[in-house]
Amino acid sequence: MNLINLEKGAIAVVTNCQTKDLPLKLMEMGCVDGVEIEYLFQAPLGTPYYYKIGGTRIALGREIVDEIEVMLINE
Repeated sequence: MNLINLEKGAIAVVTNCQTKDLPLKLMEMGCVDGVEIEYLFQAPLGTPYYYKIGGTRIALGREIVDEIEVMLINE
């Protein structure tokens, strides 16, 4: 399952974010394998998608959320 498949409020664990297309800055902000990530909401026009990693809120475009694999913890 990828980040794009999560529903609002869902919490998941990142299982694979080791793709060459992900920005290094995203990994520096804490998006690494094993970290919990919560889907907050999607912008009114469809993108970006907003997530919470630790205490940081981040906005990601569709091309990035399609690449990050996660395992759902709860909905």
